[in-house]
Amino acid sequence: MTRQLKRQSGLTLVELMIATTLSIVLLAGVLLVFSANKTTYQLQNGLGTLQENGRYAMRQITADLQLAGFGGCLSPSLGPRIAVLATTAPTRIKDFADGEFFSGRDNKSGAVTYGGVTMLAGTDAIEIRGPLRSGVNFVTGETLTTGTVELVGVDSGISAGEFVVLSDCAGADIFRATTVGTSGGNTQVAHASSGNSPATLSRLYGADSVATEFVSHTYFVGATTRFHSSGQPINALYRFDGTSSQELVDGVNNLQIEYALDTDSNGVIDIYCDPGDSCWQANSWSQVSAIKVWLLADSVADASAVVAPYASFAPSTVANPTPDNRLRQEFSTLVYVRNSVR
Repeated sequence: MTRQLKRQSGLTLVELMIATTLSIVLLAGVLLVFSANKTTYQLQNGLGTLQENGRYAMRQITADLQLAGFGGCLSPSLGPRIAVLATTAPTRIKDFADGEFFSGRDNKSGAVTYGGVTMLAGTDAIEIRGPLRSGVNFVTGETLTTGTVELVGVDSGISAGEFVVLSDCAGADIFRATTVGTSGGNTQVAHASSGNSPATLSRLYGADSVATEFVSHTYFVGATTRFHSSGQPINALYRFDGTSSQELVDGVNNLQIEYALDTDSNGVIDIYCDPGDSCWQANSWSQVSAIKVWLLADSVADASAVVAPYASFAPSTVANPTPDNRLRQEFSTLVYVRNSVR
């Protein structure tokens, strides 16, 4: 029997080259789609970070500005009479009693440090004074000059050693809390001679009185210990509480403050001015009725495929000041100081 051999069949070199070329084209298309999606994701993620950081920073500053100078029913003018009983009261408390709810630095030059963190050159800082850390506490009844101040509830937020503003519609006393305890579901705050002179309140306070914790917060921009991929330090917004500085949000590169002054006490803003300008006078801090806040935020990480310019308040387009691909945006707000509007 004779066997018939079959001829072998397969891909020719030309067919193999064509298949390889088609595969490369398809793979290139997939890579292009992947690259485009990655670029879009980075852009959207950077925009999200930028917006979140900017809004959070503004919300923190605005919340404190709206509480600045609060003194119960003494607001909006914090008059007519405030007695400072604390023996070691810092200057900011005496200024607060005089109606100065703010202090600040304009376009800082030289080394200025808050709580171990140095301000960035050319930026501003603002100190805000008022009940910024705890709520308003109501007294349980009339408060005698020699008795402790009894507050409703046990969550006053006031600790021993802190300064307390006790006020009604006739005036206020600012004293240092020497001891703070609880009894019967209420809080007792003492004002002994170890921290006050005199140890007695200046007068009797009625059942409509309120007590708040006096706090000052200073907002400023400083460098963190972290670095961007370009080798530049990552900056952040900090809050100084008089003892230490806390990093609130990174990606903040500049903070600028402008003060609206009511120079004739008629409830109308007369001029916008910065400390150190020719328009700034010795009593200007007590005339602040509104505050403009600007800050420059970035996306922290590279988010743009190119060096991206950003819109400033000029208005104009400003070139990216650094050789990186971070997104940048300026945020601004105008806050009326409701506790000083006359």
